[in-house]
Amino acid sequence: MKYSKELFWSKLQITINSEDINEDIINKCFLETESFEMKYSRFIKWNYLENLNKNKSSQLTWELLSIIKLSEKVSNITKWYFDITVLPLLENIWYWIHKGNLDENIWYKNIEIQWDTINLKNWVSIDIWAVWKWYIVDKIYNMLDPIYDDFIINFWWDIRIKWKEKILLEDPYDDTKSIWEIYLNNLSIASSSPFKRKTKKWNHLINPISKKNDDEKVAIYLTHKLSSFSDIFSTALFITPIEESIKILNNINGLEWMIITKKWEIFKSKWFNCKLNK
Repeated sequence: MKYSKELFWSKLQITINSEDINEDIINKCFLETESFEMKYSRFIKWNYLENLNKNKSSQLTWELLSIIKLSEKVSNITKWYFDITVLPLLENIWYWIHKGNLDENIWYKNIEIQWDTINLKNWVSIDIWAVWKWYIVDKIYNMLDPIYDDFIINFWWDIRIKWKEKILLEDPYDDTKSIWEIYLNNLSIASSSPFKRKTKKWNHLINPISKKNDDEKVAIYLTHKLSSFSDIFSTALFITPIEESIKILNNINGLEWMIITKKWEIFKSKWFNCKLNK
């Protein structure tokens, strides 16, 4: 049985292969996602995230603490090629809600955690758009896991599977075509591409160091047991230079990957078991 709902400007789809489905659990999954969106989407006025960015201080929620801790870890691993304080850059390429230029104060170490309080120093602002999907997918997985043996969570192509499934990987230049196929067994898969979310000026994958888009890659695909790893690293390593990306990827256990460059060069790990789609 397949269930879906439009959330976060995307579609959350839950497919459960079972004859006995508790729809109350499914509704709870959607309600939890909607509640998370209402609190943390920067496109919703007067919510927790906007108040935090405006006041630069707030009581810390446990969801945000989890996201910040992993984001900080990835920022350190990538040597600052990933940073959740890039909100001013997104606003200034017209991926906005303020519709005006913001001071480009960017530095993840200006996020300060003191007990149960979060402080944003030096007028930084945060945006968790790049990492919210993994949080939701893993949370829904943990809700369904004790009940069902075979299901798929697909949140706008950030996918986590319990059991086995064939996934088609699309042509980076034409999302109506698939080029590869990959079989996943109790894994998640995520991807990043500059063509999915963009404005007339740039796309949303901005290098916080150069303050520009990456022009080396057209797609990156990552698999891992957890969506938290596959999703956040697909974004972070799309921005990171290829040589450094490959070096980082080769040192993270359980993370398999494929990178496609603008010149149509393909780099991939040994166990990223995709093949050409016949």
